[in-house]
Amino acid sequence: MSVMYPHYPGQRYAATVPDTLDLAGRAALAIHGFGGTLDPALDYLPFGQVSYARRQPFMDHWASADIGCGAKLCESFPMMRAMSGSTQYLDEEAGMQAAFLARVQDGLFWDFRDPRRPWRNVYGDSDKRYGPGDDEDFCIPSHAARMLRAVMVRWQISRDPALETVAGELIRGMRRIAIVRGDYAYYPEKGGWGEPTTYPRSGWRDTAEAKNETEGVEGSMTGYHAHPLYAASVWYRLTGDPVARDLATRMARYCLQPKFWGGRPDPDRKRADAQGLGAHIAASLPDPPYTAGAELGHWYSHFHARATVLRGLLEYGRATGDERALEFVLRSYTYTLTQGIPRIGWINCYPAALNQCEGCALGDFTALGIRLSDAGLGDFWDDVDSMVRNQLVEQQVTRADLLERAAAASSGAEVEAPAHPGIRRTDQVIARSLGIYFGMSFPNRVARPWSMVCCTGNGTQGLYYAWEGAVREQGDTADINLLVNRAARLCDVDSFLPYAGKVVIRNKGARRISVRRPGGVSRRDVRVEINGTPVEADWIGNRLICCRLAPGDAITLAFPVAERTDRYTVNAHSDQEQVYACTFRGTTLVDLSPKDTDPRNYPLYERAHLRQDEAPLKTVERFVPDAVALDW
Repeated sequence: MSVMYPHYPGQRYAATVPDTLDLAGRAALAIHGFGGTLDPALDYLPFGQVSYARRQPFMDHWASADIGCGAKLCESFPMMRAMSGSTQYLDEEAGMQAAFLARVQDGLFWDFRDPRRPWRNVYGDSDKRYGPGDDEDFCIPSHAARMLRAVMVRWQISRDPALETVAGELIRGMRRIAIVRGDYAYYPEKGGWGEPTTYPRSGWRDTAEAKNETEGVEGSMTGYHAHPLYAASVWYRLTGDPVARDLATRMARYCLQPKFWGGRPDPDRKRADAQGLGAHIAASLPDPPYTAGAELGHWYSHFHARATVLRGLLEYGRATGDERALEFVLRSYTYTLTQGIPRIGWINCYPAALNQCEGCALGDFTALGIRLSDAGLGDFWDDVDSMVRNQLVEQQVTRADLLERAAAASSGAEVEAPAHPGIRRTDQVIARSLGIYFGMSFPNRVARPWSMVCCTGNGTQGLYYAWEGAVREQGDTADINLLVNRAARLCDVDSFLPYAGKVVIRNKGARRISVRRPGGVSRRDVRVEINGTPVEADWIGNRLICCRLAPGDAITLAFPVAERTDRYTVNAHSDQEQVYACTFRGTTLVDLSPKDTDPRNYPLYERAHLRQDEAPLKTVERFVPDAVALDW
C-alpha cells in the first residue's frame, strides 16, 4: 500500500502570550524526543530504554518492546503535530510509518525474525518462564492493537481507504487467533515465548487460560487484552464493524471476570526490583470484610496495565451502552484515587512493591478523567487539571542540566558492555532525548533517572488528550474545560495561572463560549469583563456562559489564586510511609518537601519561579490545525 507522507496543514501566526503551561510547546518537545531516539539503521525502531545516571548515558534497544511501543509512537506522532505544527523529523516519521505498516501481514502485526535483533526473544525473565523461544516471526495481540490505534488515527486524518482496509484486517486477525470459551475470548499466557500472549507464526504452543491476574511478566493478564478491547471498541464506534463489536464484547467479558480483580498487595512481600516486572508483584489477599472488591474494580499490582483495561471497558461501554461496564470503570477510578496523591496526579502504580508512579499511567489517568466526564458519569475535570498541571508535565524529560548533573555524579557507576552489536547508542543521548518521558517517579524525584519508550508513548498521548479536551468546538460554540494556553479555531485562551488568577479569551468566531469554573474557586469570586467592561456573570451549573459574542471580543476572567500548604501521606502504615508537604498556588504544585538532594537523581517540582505574582510574557508561533477532532 502507499504510505501517507506526514502532512498536517493549519494556520500559523505570531502571538504574545503568558509564559505559562503550554501543551503545544510540550508536544513540539516530544517530537524532538521521538525523532532523537529512533534508530534509522534498524527500520526506525525506537531505542526502548534510556539510562542517564551513568558516566556515559546510553540508549538500548529493548526486546519486543521496541515493536509494540514503537506502534505507540506511530500513534503519538500525528497527535503531537496536530497540537504543535512542528515539522521536525518528518522524514523519520514517514520512514517509521512505512516500516511499521510493512509489518502488517495476514491480519497480524509481526515481529519478524531478524538476525540484527538477537535480543527480541527475551523480555524480563521470560527466558526462564517460557524457554529461549524459536527463531520465527511472532505477533503479540496487544502490539497489533497498538498498531491498529495508530492506523485509526492516521485514517481519521487522511481518510485513506487503504488504511481503513488495514484496520479491518487487524481486527479480523486479532479475532481469528483469539481462544473462545463460551461468551468470552482470550489470548493464552504461554502461547509462545518472550512475552505473555505471544502468537508464533506456527501457531499457539499452549492455549490454557490464565488462572489469575499476575501470571506473566508484566503482572497483569488483563493488561494484555486491554488494547484489543480498546481498539476494537473505538473502531466499532467509528465504523460499526460487527467483527470489532464481537471482539470487543468477548474481550470485555474476559477482563471483567472476578478472578482478575479485588484484593490488595501483601505488605510483607519483598518489594519489586527496579523494573517492577510481574515476577515480583505481590499476590492478592482478600479485601477487607464487607467489601466486594472484585465487583468494584479494586486492583493490585501494575496500575498502568489495569488502567488500559479500564480505558478499554469505558470505550466498550460507551460504544455499546453497557451500563455495568461503565459503572465498573467509575468505581475502579474512584478506588484509584486512594492510591497516591491525586491532587498532584501522582498514582502509586505498584503498591507495596515499587511504590512509584509509572509514566505510562499518567496518560491513562488523564484519559480516564476526560472520558468519564464525556460519558456523563460525573465531572472529573478537576482531577484532569491536577494531573495535567503537575505530574503529567513534570515527568516529561526537560532539564538537560539536571541530567548532566546525574551523569556526572554517577561517574563511578559501572556499565556492562552491550551484549549485542547494534543494541546501544551513546552519542548526544541527553540532547537527543529531551521530550521523552521518565519511566518511574517518587513524588519528589526520579531515582537514577531512566526512561522507557512505553512511558513516552503513553505520557505524550496524555498531553494530546488534555489539549484536545481543553477547548471543544462545535459550530459557533466553544466549551473551555481547562484554563491552559490554547489556540483554537473559534478562540484563543491566554492563561496567567498560577502566577495570577487571570485568563483572557480572545474570540475569533464564536457566538457562544462556556468556561468551566476553575477548581477551588467559588462562582461569586469570578469577575468577568468583555472588552474591558465589567459584565454580570451568567452561570449554568459550573459553567460561565457568554453569548452573542462578536469576532475580536476579549473576555477576561479574574479570580483569587490562594497559596496554601497541605500534607499528604503515601504508603501509609508501611515501612515506606512518607508525608509530603505540598504548596499550591491554585491547583498548581509550586513546592514540595522533603526535597531530594542526591545529585544522582532528577529532582521534581523545582518550581520556585511559579510563586511570583506576575506572569512573564513570550512571543510564540501559534498553530491551529485544520483537522483537530481525532476520536481517541
